[in-house]
Amino acid sequence: MANAISTETNNPIDSSVPPINGLVLIGGRSLRMGADKAGLVYHGKPQREHLTDLLRPYCQTVYWSVNAEQFDALQQSPVPLLLDVENPRPGPLNGILAALNHDPASAWLIVACDMPLLTDRSLRALVAGRNPTCMATAFYDTDGQFPEPLLCIWEPASGPIVRDAFGRGMVSPRKLLMLNPTELLPAPDLRELTNINSPDERSELGL
Repeated sequence: MANAISTETNNPIDSSVPPINGLVLIGGRSLRMGADKAGLVYHGKPQREHLTDLLRPYCQTVYWSVNAEQFDALQQSPVPLLLDVENPRPGPLNGILAALNHDPASAWLIVACDMPLLTDRSLRALVAGRNPTCMATAFYDTDGQFPEPLLCIWEPASGPIVRDAFGRGMVSPRKLLMLNPTELLPAPDLRELTNINSPDERSELGL
């Protein structure tokens, strides 16, 4: 992993650097939560809308990554939808690949819908630390050892890598980041990367 992941300081970003789109991953089944995590209200509005508002200052367009059922239900949404790539094994890589296929010339700032503690502070640090010469830019995860793939900028160069891995049955975006050049950054506040996946986890944080 040490040979695959770059931690060098990035070069200044210029006009040749690909623009960034945003993607809120809302296509999960939310089985442990027992309710749609993207629709939970933590900040006075559904989480998918709150994250969309956080992403907009950094992105040319923000999309929602949805499964087939959501795609039909959310047709009237003011936010454009991207249907997850079909895969018998559901997971976030289905949405990431759909985004990379939709606009392969842009980078994609991916955010999972189950990070209710996320603030602009982390997004600002991620974008400022972006290294467009790498496949992706990510924070170290809450364990401080591995990349956090679901708050991450995936560069256009990641498209062929993700497509190849997808074709070989790989479903772990974290493993992809570990095996390829990734700029890793310390998170300003690791607590903001906390995933809330169940009612008990939500209750423990007083949310």
